[in-house]
Amino acid sequence: MDIILPFLLVFTLVFAILDKSKLLGEGKRQINAIISLVVGLIFIGFSYATNIVQKLVPFLAVSLVIVFIFLLVYGFISGKTEGDVLGLN
Repeated sequence: MDIILPFLLVFTLVFAILDKSKLLGEGKRQINAIISLVVGLIFIGFSYATNIVQKLVPFLAVSLVIVFIFLLVYGFISGKTEGDVLGLN
């Protein structure tokens, strides 16, 4: 787990950034995956960087829960009160 979770985090973030920005062109998901794999493997090769990510993961998890709760409360407060609530029409 000390290596797998930081690798998956870096791989996913790099892949998402490359895929969303279309930096290498459109429809190049295989190339994006290979570059993300290489960056992830290089990242876990440096123990200092891996340790930083391991220490930040609990903070990020708690932060995501707080943001999610804030968004839920905001949705309840400012939600639609008239008409179609689900926005189907």
